[in-house]
Amino acid sequence: MDLKRTFLLSSLLYTSTLFGLELNRNLSLDISITSVYQEAKFFKDLSGSVGKGSVATDIGLNFHPTDEDQAQLTFSFAAGNALNPTFEEKGFTLVPYADDLENDLKNINGRNRDYLLEAWYQHTFRWDGLKISPTVGIIDSTAYIDDNAYANDETTQFMNEVFDNNPLAQLPSYDLGGVIQIEKENLTFKGLVMNTKNDQGKDYDYYAVQLGYSLNVPSLGSGNYRIYYYRTTKDFENYRGERDYIEGIGLSLDQELNQYIGSFLRLGLNTHQSTGDYKNLLSGGVQLSGNLWGRSKDIFAVGWAYLDGNSKVSGIKNSIVGEAYYKIPLTEYSDLTFDGQYYTEKHTDQSLGAWALALRLNVSF
Repeated sequence: MDLKRTFLLSSLLYTSTLFGLELNRNLSLDISITSVYQEAKFFKDLSGSVGKGSVATDIGLNFHPTDEDQAQLTFSFAAGNALNPTFEEKGFTLVPYADDLENDLKNINGRNRDYLLEAWYQHTFRWDGLKISPTVGIIDSTAYIDDNAYANDETTQFMNEVFDNNPLAQLPSYDLGGVIQIEKENLTFKGLVMNTKNDQGKDYDYYAVQLGYSLNVPSLGSGNYRIYYYRTTKDFENYRGERDYIEGIGLSLDQELNQYIGSFLRLGLNTHQSTGDYKNLLSGGVQLSGNLWGRSKDIFAVGWAYLDGNSKVSGIKNSIVGEAYYKIPLTEYSDLTFDGQYYTEKHTDQSLGAWALALRLNVSF
């Protein structure tokens, strides 16, 4: 299916369902359509401009028969892969658009399953001030671990995958697993286990725990502070060619600085450096409200990330990514974003670099 045909079908779907999203009191439908065009200019021997696009439609169906029970089905359909394959072919480790695109939605995780991303059930228990919510099914670990208010959604915030989540954590998506969330006042605990496949097609188990704390500082605003630990089973190849595990810790912080400015910070540490592309991650940025310049609904944000390469394993010395975007709401249901990225990556045998500009139209309801 070509981009033009997919865009037309997505537009028809948007028009036909605009007035029927709350199907009844127990069933709701969420739809997001994201069209992207990216153009990159590569440095040195990677010279030349390349432009490509994508259209992705995400459909979520949520059944909530009671206040304590809910079941979710999420489907995604896409045409095009934007610039991701081009960056991969040229040797880059990170891709400039973190969304699930055409190549990602077929034979998901080698499970012979297309388009179905999530299928889970959750029940909430309340006891002595505690809120306990176990979830089982086909889940996405990024919905629970390493979340962030300002850098966690590639369709409305930063596009590069380094700002979407911590790349060192290799958080799995769209496979069988379970998670338990326990909340009490400002504290939240999450424990997650999943079974998925790595790039070599080998099944492995993934475990993660996260502790979060939320607070409101009168002189600043609301903030969220999270620390998490993750580990896999011994199903990855280390630099000696042996089977080994991936392990690390991370921090994901977001804090309002005042009513106009928000900030975020991520830290990642690879605690088992015989595996993994990188040793450490430091990323952060700020988000500015358009109230500062008289356009209350506009958003401008800038982010920067440095990754210390695990050269013994991956041959990468370091990666640096800078990204800025300006988002303009068009209607209650749509927004237009102008995005720019600067990306350099030094390997033991070569240096890579590129500028990437993007135009992103998002419609959601």
